Amino acid sequence: MDRNTVTGFLLIGLILIAYTYYNQQQVQEQVEKDKLEKTTSPVETDKSSAYLDSVDSEKDTYSESEEAPHTVIRDDESTVTESQANKYGVFAPFASGTQKDIEIETDELIVRLSSKGGSIKYVELKNFDTYDEQPLILASKEQINKNLHFFLNNNKEINTRELYFESSSGNRKINGSETATLRFKIEIEPGRFIEQVYTFKGDDYRIDYQVNLEGMGGLIANNARHINLFWKQDIAQLEKSRSTEDRYSYVFYKMKDGSLESLSETSDDNTSVNESIEWISFKQQFFNSTLISEKGFFNATLKSDRKEEETDPLLKTMQASLTLPFEGTGKQSFNLTYLYSPNDFKLLKKYGNDLEEIVQLGPNFSLFAWIGLVNRYTIIPIFDFLGRFIGNYGLIIFLLTLLIKMVLFPLTYKSYKSMAMMKVLKPELDELKEKYKNDQQRQGTEQWKLYQKAGVSPLGGCLPMVLQMPFLIGMYYFFPSSIELRHEAFLWASDLSTYDSIYDLPFNIPFYGDHVSLFTLLMTVTSILYAVSNAQMSAGGNNMPGMKYMPYIFPVMLLGIFNNFPAALTYYYFLSNLISYAQQYFIKKFVIDDDKLLEQIKKNKKKPVKKNTFQKKLEEMAKQQQQKQKTKKK
Repeated sequence: MDRNTVTGFLLIGLILIAYTYYNQQQVQEQVEKDKLEKTTSPVETDKSSAYLDSVDSEKDTYSESEEAPHTVIRDDESTVTESQANKYGVFAPFASGTQKDIEIETDELIVRLSSKGGSIKYVELKNFDTYDEQPLILASKEQINKNLHFFLNNNKEINTRELYFESSSGNRKINGSETATLRFKIEIEPGRFIEQVYTFKGDDYRIDYQVNLEGMGGLIANNARHINLFWKQDIAQLEKSRSTEDRYSYVFYKMKDGSLESLSETSDDNTSVNESIEWISFKQQFFNSTLISEKGFFNATLKSDRKEEETDPLLKTMQASLTLPFEGTGKQSFNLTYLYSPNDFKLLKKYGNDLEEIVQLGPNFSLFAWIGLVNRYTIIPIFDFLGRFIGNYGLIIFLLTLLIKMVLFPLTYKSYKSMAMMKVLKPELDELKEKYKNDQQRQGTEQWKLYQKAGVSPLGGCLPMVLQMPFLIGMYYFFPSSIELRHEAFLWASDLSTYDSIYDLPFNIPFYGDHVSLFTLLMTVTSILYAVSNAQMSAGGNNMPGMKYMPYIFPVMLLGIFNNFPAALTYYYFLSNLISYAQQYFIKKFVIDDDKLLEQIKKNKKKPVKKNTFQKKLEEMAKQQQQKQKTKKK
């Protein structure tokens, strides 16, 4: 194996290692941060942050010094209890009642809302199911909590999830362009009320949500400049591979300035954002629950907690405490939108506001932002185009791989030709090594001159490998995020969006897993065969100690990493290796002739060497270095 090929393999390895190291550093930083927070004394936090931590507590806290309760009579002539009056003040009449659930069914969703809290309690995506063929429920009563939170003038704390709203209608089923509006209202007295309005469209995943306040200026605390909207959701495991789904599930949000941010994918995380946010998404691998604000949330406290137990049906708990600006006079409305949808790139792009960014097409850090561009402007258009004519996604992946390899073939041919020329030059290179074995600087200079005279580029063998990297890494993100592949079978793989297990092991092997993925095995075998073929075609042998074995060790290392990855990804890598091997065999067998290459090298040596500015500077630097060494010897 020549040095150029080894360099190519090392580039692949270094990129993967750098990305893995980056993730590990992020996790370690979070662990150290958590330790520091535990060992330092608590500090004062703002009310929204404190509320985020305590919102799950159902305990009533009263002060004996609070004002005496008023006797309030409801319309049904039931008397408000003293404890209710103490806790809720003018809202006490709405602290008890009969909970009424209302179901709205559209072409895409089944949504249940409750009169207690006037909020969404159940969301089901009708046209999808889980990996074990159960209804796909994004949120249920046990998993979701949405609540408006504010303080009254007498410092009483109001959480709307504890109040009973009057509802305007009952269950409905709508289709196509039909709409349905559902209103939940608490009217303290004429002209003084809180109203929550939900508008559904028959063919849409979006739910318009409007909060109306009227006459609340004299009730809500005078120093209040906002009310809180709290949203919490437990994220259930919906896919077969828990580790993959966990890696692609996190809190994702868009700032008003257009930048996109997220909480950690791999560890517990929280943050306070003091700038305007346009939308917040509780993102999963293939689905999302997103809240969008027309005017933006002017600050927020976000939190994500992982579930460590492998047997836990939940992956994470995601929370957001958001602030809505309160003006304090007249009537005020907040226009929001809930989105419960698949992570379909085309669908989300149609909705606008950069919602398609929810589909992860590249790493969440700027160094590799170009990977997302490769997927967006190259892979996705080709994939969609082929999907118009072909219904089998295994065949689409094959044609996609073949097309990429054909486009890169001219560069691949130059690479193999460069390797073959290096092989022909090997006797002369060996002579130079022997002649200048005690002078490494002179040896390098003479080798470079030989390359120039022969018309050989020592880096030519690496170029195609480097140019393939955007596609190789792009597919690493594209396939695990492509909902089109979900539950699509091909050959022995029952679902291309998760690993293809041909045998489930009765135990777990560290670094490998508890199953055998055939596509991953085929990927590993073809990688080793390709490395062997490269060694035969190149100058053979590598002078770098230990490095000659790296092209064979590296695929075995990837065997453990990719065993849990989606079958579509390992199938693509297997095809890529197979096509590369076939191209190399064809070029070696029918195109490249060593005798003709030798004749071409002889002709190149007779031609005058044209040196560019860079080459002249290199030679000048080499001469200066040689002169320094001679001076030292004297």
